[in-house]
Amino acid sequence: MKNVQSRTKVRRWRWRRNPLRRRSDTIEAWTGLVLGSALFIGAPLAGSLAGLTIYDQAQATAAQQRASRHLVRATVLEDVPTAPASTDGVAARQVSPAAVRWTTADGRTVTGKVRLPEGTRSGSPAEIWVDAHDRTTTAPRSSSDSWAQAMGAGGVATTAAGLAVGGLWLTFRSTANRHRMAEWEQDWAVTGPQWDLRNH
Repeated sequence: MKNVQSRTKVRRWRWRRNPLRRRSDTIEAWTGLVLGSALFIGAPLAGSLAGLTIYDQAQATAAQQRASRHLVRATVLEDVPTAPASTDGVAARQVSPAAVRWTTADGRTVTGKVRLPEGTRSGSPAEIWVDAHDRTTTAPRSSSDSWAQAMGAGGVATTAAGLAVGGLWLTFRSTANRHRMAEWEQDWAVTGPQWDLRNH
């Protein structure tokens, strides 16, 4: 218990009046408090704001995609080859481009290329996404995609903010230590000769 109290007193000495405290110690204590608050409050807040902003943008994009894309039923025109097995004998499931044909809303027959799972056979039905100009496209962004993008952006923003705060703290500590040593040297320039006189 005494050891804990001693460590607490050591950590708090810059906040109490004492002969050893210098101006640089007080500045360092307040700066540490401010940067600590920025690290534990500001960095997560920055990450949350970045994540929410990216999520809103992604959802707006998804809404535009849903408005301009629609599903059609197509017929596969060629076999999609199966990838050879890997060295461990397990073939990874892949998708490859293949030709498909479908009929537009105005009765035209259109062909295009889409990515289909390997092993898909010619003549098989397939649901594909097309845009307003009847060109093949990808599916609209889903909510899970938006959340994943937002989480990634939030994590990057939080990490970047944390690194920036850490960099500021290291730079400040280096500067504060130089000032502290300069203050000690100034004080010793006054006190040192007095000690020499007492010893002699």
